[in-house]
Amino acid sequence: MEVIKKRYIRMKEKYKELMSKAQEIQVIEEISSLMGWDTLVMLPEGSVEQRGNQMAYISKLAHLKSIDPLIGIIIKEILEHPEYEKISETEKRNIYLVKREYDKKTKLPTDFVAEFTKQSVITHEIWKNARKNNDFATYLPFLEKMIEFGKKYAHYLNPDLSPYDVMLDFFEPGMSVESYTRIFTPLKVATVELIKKCQNASNKPDETIIHRHCPTEIQKKISDDIIPLIGYDLKRGRLDIAAHPFTTGSYDDVRITTRYLENHFTSSLFATMHEAGHGCYDQNQKKEWRYQPIGNYCSMGIHESSSRFYENIIGRSESFWKFYFSRFKEITGTIFEDVTYEQFIFAINSVKSSAIRVEADEVTYNLHIILRFEIEKDLIEGNIEVADLPKVWNEKMREMLGYDVQDDAEGVMQDVHWSGGMVGYFPTYSMGNIFGAQFFAKLKKDIPNWKEELENGNIEIVTNWFKENIHEKGNMYDPSELLKGVTGEEPTPKYLIDYLNEKYSKLYNF
Repeated sequence: MEVIKKRYIRMKEKYKELMSKAQEIQVIEEISSLMGWDTLVMLPEGSVEQRGNQMAYISKLAHLKSIDPLIGIIIKEILEHPEYEKISETEKRNIYLVKREYDKKTKLPTDFVAEFTKQSVITHEIWKNARKNNDFATYLPFLEKMIEFGKKYAHYLNPDLSPYDVMLDFFEPGMSVESYTRIFTPLKVATVELIKKCQNASNKPDETIIHRHCPTEIQKKISDDIIPLIGYDLKRGRLDIAAHPFTTGSYDDVRITTRYLENHFTSSLFATMHEAGHGCYDQNQKKEWRYQPIGNYCSMGIHESSSRFYENIIGRSESFWKFYFSRFKEITGTIFEDVTYEQFIFAINSVKSSAIRVEADEVTYNLHIILRFEIEKDLIEGNIEVADLPKVWNEKMREMLGYDVQDDAEGVMQDVHWSGGMVGYFPTYSMGNIFGAQFFAKLKKDIPNWKEELENGNIEIVTNWFKENIHEKGNMYDPSELLKGVTGEEPTPKYLIDYLNEKYSKLYNF
């Protein structure tokens, strides 16, 4: 008995050593995340090359720590230990997650990781200026480099799989071209049909409301007022301005960004709510799981379920605005004094084909994502070249959304993702919508009076539901497992389709 006890203690010591190494890696990655925030928010234009070198070094350091052979030895010893089955499920999950990352990263050459990181910093700056100047030709060779880097990255990870399948699985574990196609096909059909119904309806919103001039300083006051209501803690975060809104950080340092357009106030309104949703997820991780692999988010799709939920299901809802409309009018003064609650709700829920994904309404938005999914698939599979992207993009925008793109700045160059090598990320946004609608169906059962609570300004009741059911679960489960554990079902577009049809048939009166 004493021998068995000593073995068990020895195994627990090995586990503790493994978690110490995992924590060290995460701290380095947090430093990298902070540098990334500074790059996108504060970095002087002339400092890009230097920052690229700095971030390349940090990524190289993190990678070297991640592929330490001792990690592999410890994992093997633990898994083969006769007392392994006696450890907890959380400990087993931690070991699994460390092993999953170790198996991936040991396939990636360290110099390649550093080079990839440096090139992404440089390409982001090129993208930012090229978009500003509507200059795809300058951006093209740098984008070609990033796409090639992405393909190499995927090949290193799994040379036997389609590169795009590898990329998709990287952001959303378990997903592939086949599984996304199975989900996106009915969603695309239903979305096109719903858009036609809205376009043909006789009842139309006054879209000029959302284009009234609203000074940046007033929009900032709205952002500062709303994010604490959602549950994002500004004592453990901050709100800044970025060319493309994003969230970064973890635990007690989670930073969000937005952007302000004075003739389109909903751009900042919904971007702020979106990023605050992300911020809540990161801030709400269990304290006792910090710096353990399970103490991080589950997947980008699950992360997007929080952000898209607050942006749309809360942010565009009648219930939230029954509470917030008077407060909104007080902050904005005379700008919207003549606008009724009903006019405002209809205007912020207007369904209209437009160029920019991040400013799209919640109906057309999924077509923006499916468009990118189809383009990425063809690009990585070699059916189109990077130089073809503007032409292909514009054709698909016309075909899927009936929109004629004016220039590449509002077309193929509008998003930051490809400049950073994040091919395969886009589909997670629509998965976020799908997950969010499924979570919403369960939330309504768990909190039957949710509407009344929102109307009284109690958004905390929703945030606490997400915290308990999703946020605090961290990375204890893969996304499909987490979804099934909460809702009892696998991912399905049914709930999103039903939610959108019910909401917009009422608004547009068809």
